[in-house]
Amino acid sequence: MDPPISGFQNAVGSGVARMNEQFISVGEALKLVPRFRGNKQEVLAFIGNVDSAFSVIKPEQEVILYMFVLTHLTGKPRSTISHTNLDSLEELKEFLRNSYIEKRTLDFQASQVFKVRQGKDERVPEWIHKIQTLGSQFREAALLNCHDGAREGIVDLADRLRNICFI
Repeated sequence: MDPPISGFQNAVGSGVARMNEQFISVGEALKLVPRFRGNKQEVLAFIGNVDSAFSVIKPEQEVILYMFVLTHLTGKPRSTISHTNLDSLEELKEFLRNSYIEKRTLDFQASQVFKVRQGKDERVPEWIHKIQTLGSQFREAALLNCHDGAREGIVDLADRLRNICFI
């Protein structure tokens, strides 16, 4: 007899969930989706969490989950979306990317990471935060137009480059 699968293991990814035909309820999947208020630094995390939620539910429940995901948009994103006709998750994600992601190129983000230096009076925690922020922006720029197969390598490379700049 197979051991029971924990909630974490059950929500790991679509490949595992769909291969074993084990899904979670729409209510449980919705717990993965945070509120989105229009913060540009949180848009990719929001989209990633929405993708995770969709990957662990039954395909026939996707329309219901999509309607609930729309309720997690608040403030300006909610009012803007109420005036548009977004019928699918892909249209919503494209709209959020176009509206809330800074349009800086990968070259620009890389140059920002490589030229940053710790200020004379800058404390180490402040310096770490600055490097992490620039590294995240660099990673997001690299992931914008990547193929699914390249995603893991890009994230690994971006993290390594960020760490080299920190040292």
